Amino acid sequence: MRTELEYELAPELPKKASAPATKQNTQLLLIDLDEGIHCARLMSWNLRALDLNKLRAEIAGLHTPGNPPAVMMSMRGLDSLPSSCLGTFAELSTDLERIGGILVLYNLPKELTKVIKKTKLDRVIQTAKARPQAKKRVLAAKKKYAELTQVRAA
Repeated sequence: MRTELEYELAPELPKKASAPATKQNTQLLLIDLDEGIHCARLMSWNLRALDLNKLRAEIAGLHTPGNPPAVMMSMRGLDSLPSSCLGTFAELSTDLERIGGILVLYNLPKELTKVIKKTKLDRVIQTAKARPQAKKRVLAAKKKYAELTQVRAA
């Protein structure tokens, strides 16, 4: 509760009118826009089950009509991840895919990668070892979505 008030009362920095904003800081994520891809990084090394609704809202807030969000999220430095978070990432991935978006998690700890593969969540949650691989997956998904929308329009 206290941290929410601190974020609300924090003074906003003046924005430059000439350059479009490519970086966003939310309560849980640092988001950078790179070639139409949202590159997100967790601000904390622990993701709690209480933060899941905020995380979902922050990623869903990246959606604009006609331009579904393509998100690569770095999980570097993550200490632990509750099982409920895996379920949320699975739901979020499915929801984004329905509207033509994608969520790719990369730099996952080895233990977490093993859990995702054992539980067969790798069929739903897109993962990559490093940033270049994640970017390739996101660009491929964006290209596929663009082709589908062109076919539907024709």
